[in-house]
Amino acid sequence: MLSMRKLFAGFAVSLDGYIEGPNGEYDWIIFDKEQEKELAKQWKETDAMFYGRKTYEMAMKNKSEVQSNPFTHMKHYVFSNTLSEVKDGFILLKGDTKENVEQIKNMKGKNIAVFGGAELACALIELGLVDELVLAICPVLIGSGKPFFSHIKQRHYYNLKNSKTFKSGVVWLTYETKR
Repeated sequence: MLSMRKLFAGFAVSLDGYIEGPNGEYDWIIFDKEQEKELAKQWKETDAMFYGRKTYEMAMKNKSEVQSNPFTHMKHYVFSNTLSEVKDGFILLKGDTKENVEQIKNMKGKNIAVFGGAELACALIELGLVDELVLAICPVLIGSGKPFFSHIKQRHYYNLKNSKTFKSGVVWLTYETKR
């Protein structure tokens, strides 16, 4: 039997649970060489990225970053019922999110990452499609901004799979969904 690909959602989070500052800023995120090495390992095991519409549009505004990113070997899926087209190198998915994701998870391949969008990540969690949450807890309180889990409507339980503390004070927590 072919095993399903793993879908994970990974985000940097402040101690008070925000993924963006009050003006959409990310300058509080701590990222060092040690974390970069760990992330590189994760990307080697990943060959697909899921984007929400807002994250896709933000990425398109800074096209030079998209062209020089370390994810060029991956398939890039954009989830949107409002867009009519996406740029070359991206695949637009409309309609039933659960059906689309299950179809991709059943394809041969490596892991799948939710690249952007707390709304998309939360929708996928609510649908029971996220297999792992990877949270990079940054040792900073930012007071306000965009909370990660504001779109969660029901309880979801997880098992701690791994934790890693970096010299910077950042702690990575990897949780597996309890099924």
